[in-house]
Amino acid sequence: MRTFVSALSVLLAVVLAAVAAPALWLQQNVADEAGFVRLLDPMARDADLQSALVSNLDTAVLANSGIPAVARPVAQKAIEGLAQGLVSDPGFPQAWTDTLRASHQLNFTPGTASANAFELQLRPVAALLVSKLGGAIGVTLPVPSSLVVQVGTAQQRSWVTGAQDLSGLAQPLSLGAVLALALGLLAARHRGVALAWAGLGLLVVAAADELTTGLVPAVGSALGSSGSMSSTFGARAAELAAASFQPWIGGVAVAGAAFLVVGAVVGAAGRIRRRRTDSRDLVASMES
Repeated sequence: MRTFVSALSVLLAVVLAAVAAPALWLQQNVADEAGFVRLLDPMARDADLQSALVSNLDTAVLANSGIPAVARPVAQKAIEGLAQGLVSDPGFPQAWTDTLRASHQLNFTPGTASANAFELQLRPVAALLVSKLGGAIGVTLPVPSSLVVQVGTAQQRSWVTGAQDLSGLAQPLSLGAVLALALGLLAARHRGVALAWAGLGLLVVAAADELTTGLVPAVGSALGSSGSMSSTFGARAAELAAASFQPWIGGVAVAGAAFLVVGAVVGAAGRIRRRRTDSRDLVASMES
């Protein structure tokens, strides 16, 4: 019975750890606004994303500018040039950071998230472009109240919702994994063996995570048509997420290797002690 309880507890600990690791990562890098901004901030320096962003901005800003029809041709030429140079503007990094914050609030605040797709709120970047356009033509222009670009599909939006829900279980899952491992070690007849099996299980989890993470960029690049804002954002976000999760996979692998080595050492030491005890008992029985 002790062996059965120990094996079941160790298996449960490994399964819970397999879910707890991505849940903790999601909590810190997706559900948390600061982590979300930090994760996607490198996009501000991505040439493909910048090109897709500019193609979405110039038309939308001009349509909401309120510029009279007779002045539209001049404004069109001005905004095309300004949009191309927008990403090199000193204010662009802060505008992109504000865009990520606004997008996080739009997608992760209850009651505001769309069920149809993940949405990018590009108003902060649009405001920068409007300011530059107004300065170029000498007119104060209104900033669009909202400029939302949908990324992905309703099914992929449901994945985001599922990720948010999973992140809320990070602490219970982690605590459950620790308690299950402790129970498994306490119930084990040979604790070194139980610890080694736990380590082997974590190594398998790390290998599975590595394989799964390698597929994430391909899934992200499938969002929208090639070259679109949706496709470009999805592909780059998936790449950044996969790269960010790599150290977590390494941590799981290191923990698994440590458990395996310590378990093997403890198990070997236990066998040596048992052999010595058996030898002393045998000698004692022969002398008696």
